[in-house]
Amino acid sequence: MSKEILITGGHVVTLDDTLDDSLGDGLGDELGDAFGDVPGGDVRVRDGVITQIGVGLSPGPDTEVVDARGRLVIPGLIDTHRHVWQGAIAGFTPQMTGYGYGPAVLTGISLDHTAADIYAGTLWGALQALDAGITTIGDWAHALQSADHADANLRGLRESGIRGLFFYGGPGPADDDPNPPHPLDARRMRDEHFPGNGNGNGSGDGNSGTGNSGTGTGRLRMGMALRGPCFTSPERNRQDFAFARELGLPISIHVGMAGTADAITALRRDGLLGPDVNYIHANQLTDEEMDLIAASGGTVTITPSTDMLMQFGTYPATGRALERDIVSGLGVDTVCSAGTDLFSEMRLALAAERSRANAESLARNELVHEVALHQRDMLRLATLGGAQVLGLADETGSLTPGKQADITIVDLRSPHLDGFGDPVAMLVLGAGPADVETVLVGGEFAKRDGTLVGTHAAKARDLMHETQDRLRSVIR
Repeated sequence: MSKEILITGGHVVTLDDTLDDSLGDGLGDELGDAFGDVPGGDVRVRDGVITQIGVGLSPGPDTEVVDARGRLVIPGLIDTHRHVWQGAIAGFTPQMTGYGYGPAVLTGISLDHTAADIYAGTLWGALQALDAGITTIGDWAHALQSADHADANLRGLRESGIRGLFFYGGPGPADDDPNPPHPLDARRMRDEHFPGNGNGNGSGDGNSGTGNSGTGTGRLRMGMALRGPCFTSPERNRQDFAFARELGLPISIHVGMAGTADAITALRRDGLLGPDVNYIHANQLTDEEMDLIAASGGTVTITPSTDMLMQFGTYPATGRALERDIVSGLGVDTVCSAGTDLFSEMRLALAAERSRANAESLARNELVHEVALHQRDMLRLATLGGAQVLGLADETGSLTPGKQADITIVDLRSPHLDGFGDPVAMLVLGAGPADVETVLVGGEFAKRDGTLVGTHAAKARDLMHETQDRLRSVIR
């Protein structure tokens, strides 16, 4: 039997500018640059897919109706870069820079994680994201010591119900090699769990972004979290890139952090640039390097909180990427050192970019007459932009008929959100996870009435606490 859900009476922000004309009657025009806004609008979902957007839509006899009056209905948020396995160790390194993070986390507490701990942390970490309205995630899994760890990580993602890309990372089995190869187990993982993932060349198409390499399985697809030129030798980096492209998997690497240099020029030298590469951080890249990313069709992930809290760079790369039309998205990065939601990242990205763009005027003690970037630019980064980065824009990222019903409903009736102006401004400038009332992924409820849905949520909390207790007893 067909399952239908009708979300009614909310302020619908579709992030789809093609809907302005199709809806007629001036809908979506009231807010000027709004992308297909439908005040008092309805969204019909059937069998997990958005089928209709409008006003005054009628439910069928078996339709489940969700009252969204006083709420903002937006596409599910998309986090393009998070180490989801860290869900059990949130807040572990709040006063640590990138310099101290490596020994404390990557060669410290991560090595104390059993496969069961990875499962518990990943399941809880994915639920942290869903609770904050994030329906799709780029999981940069870099605590995978063995095949068992990798399987546990993937299992946690799948059981959470989240959509996204599983980026297979290291460190792999213990090795005396100072520049160990990327774990060869990635081939088994692709063949066993993602038989449809990979197009044989890893090329992408530049439009859909990094994740455009195959169909994957269910809600999850696979990519490769490579060390990249900043963290391995040139020869090993070439081998790792070749391995990823042989498997036809999209690539994600860290670049442009303080203390690293010349990553993009090194990739150009070795002929490794391409539209299948996602560049995380990018704060300290030169203008030439940013231009190379743009010319090659690469994508950028901006992680404002960790970039600034962990001293990866003076400013996030937001404006420099957008002015070059580089496909970009937002990421939380590490919950060890930052929060768990994209509302904070949108706010910080907007504030930091306005500060960067006007720094010269302020240094001259001049009044600034106008500011660049709009709050809706931030929401676009956190939705459709993120979908493009992960290569999922045909499935999610906007409320468009035919796309998957990944939907987040935010309650605007609280005093801090019940405002006078653009409701998207209220969202970007004031909302948090507690304001997220309802979350659907593929038309299935992940959060409802402000609470995560399903027995797995209570189970995940218990497992997370067990992992925390065990890690406290063995912490290095």
